[in-house]
Parts: sequence; structure tokens; C-alpha cells
Amino acid sequence: GGNMTGRELKPVENPRLKQAIEAVKKDPSAENSSKFLNEIVRAEFIIPVLMDRPAEFDKTAGEIILEKDTQISFELIKTESGKLYYPLFTDGAELEKCGVKRDQQNLIVNFDDMAAMILQPQNQVEGFTVNPMSDDMRFSVDIIAAMKKEMEAEKEKQV
Repeated sequence: GGNMTGRELKPVENPRLKQAIEAVKKDPSAENSSKFLNEIVRAEFIIPVLMDRPAEFDKTAGEIILEKDTQISFELIKTESGKLYYPLFTDGAELEKCGVKRDQQNLIVNFDDMAAMILQPQNQVEGFTVNPMSDDMRFSVDIIAAMKKEMEAEKEKQV
């Protein structure tokens, strides 16, 4: 069970990530790439979903509550080569480039949430792509697995 609830309902904006994407597209140097990956693992993203029932907004807690057995299905996009990716968006403006309406249901996810889904044995999806309509920064299963390994290693160093 991924803990997708409990995130604040503030608009997602990722100015630092957007800057890092621009930099790495202009000059994919080791330094720019490293900055970009650091922002990817820190950022929160918007992911479009379909839910079989609406999420409740708990005013007292100030968070979104999903009923336990809510069925969530994720919108996927297909690349030219027929591979499936989860589309992630850095902000509402990027989401709108996809022709997605603002009232489309979506969740806020981070890199760990995505890695948890994508690294499941039964996963059929190739990876995720950030801002598919503009930047289209793709992360495949292999890259995500390598990044997770590195993050675990970093954590162990810090102990």
C-alpha cells in the first residue's frame, strides 16, 4: 500500500526542477545531470488518475483521504515505439499542455512512490516521463532501479 494520501493540497510547482531540466537539456554535463537527478528525487509531481470514487477532502486534517478500497487506475502514455510510461507533470501548466482539464483527478506523487510502483515484479510499464508534452525526460525501469540503489547506499552512509 503506497501512502499517497496525507499530502497537502497546495499547487505543485517545481521551479528548481524546471531550471535543472532546462540546464541539462542545454548542456548535459555531469554536473547538470547530477543536479537534475537530485531535483527529480526531491520533487513532487502531478500524476493524472482515474478513481472509481472521489477522494474526500478532510478539512480538519487538511488532507485528502482515499477510502481503503478505492480503485485507482493511472493514465499511461504510449511512445512512438509502443512503450508505456507513467506521465508526470511538474505543475498545472504542464498538465494542461496534455489537454488535461484542471478538474481531472490527479494525485501528488514523488520519486519513491513511482519507484515502488515501477519496480514491482508484475509491472508492465517501461518507466515514467516528466512533462511528456514538452521536456519528455524519460526514466526507464533500469535507471529507476539504479537510482533507488544509489539512494539506499547514501542512506546507509548517513547512519
